[in-house]
Amino acid sequence: MKNLKSVTIGMLFLAILFSVNTDVFAQRGCEKGKANRGDNSCKNIPDLTDEQETKIKKLRTAHMKEMQNYDNKIAEKHARLQTLRTAEKVDMKLVNKTVDEIGAIRTNKQKNKEQHNQKVRSLLTADQKIYFDNSKSNSRNGRMNANKNRKGNRNGKGKCCRK
Repeated sequence: MKNLKSVTIGMLFLAILFSVNTDVFAQRGCEKGKANRGDNSCKNIPDLTDEQETKIKKLRTAHMKEMQNYDNKIAEKHARLQTLRTAEKVDMKLVNKTVDEIGAIRTNKQKNKEQHNQKVRSLLTADQKIYFDNSKSNSRNGRMNANKNRKGNRNGKGKCCRK
C-alpha cells in the first residue's frame, strides 16, 4: 500500500513536470522585435512598423508558395532518379540528365531565395538591414555547424565504412 502511494505521487509529480515544460515551449505570436519560429517574418528585426510587417508577410507568403513548388519539383526528380537507378538496365545518360535537372532546380531555388531577401531588405531601414543580414548569416552558420557535427545518416555503416 505504501509503495502504491509513492508510485502514484511520483507519477503525479512527473505529469506536473511535463505539463510545465510544455508551457515553456509554447509558441508565441509575432511581436515587434521578436522572432516567431512558426512565422519567421519578424526575424529579430527591431522597430518594424505595421506597414513593414504587413509587406514582409505578403512577400513571405508568395515566396513560400514558390519554394514549395521548387521542393515539389525536386522531390519528383528524386523519385524519377530512384526509378532510373534501380532499373534492370540503368541508362546513365538519363541518370545524369536527371541529376543535372535537380541541380538546375536547386540553382533556381537559391536565386529565388536571394531575390526574396533583397526585396525584404528594400523595405528596411539601414539599422534594420544590419539585424536582418546578421540573422541570415547566423542561421546559415548554425545549420552548417549542426550538419558538420552530425553523426547520423550513414545508412547503418560505422566508422570503418566511411570514405
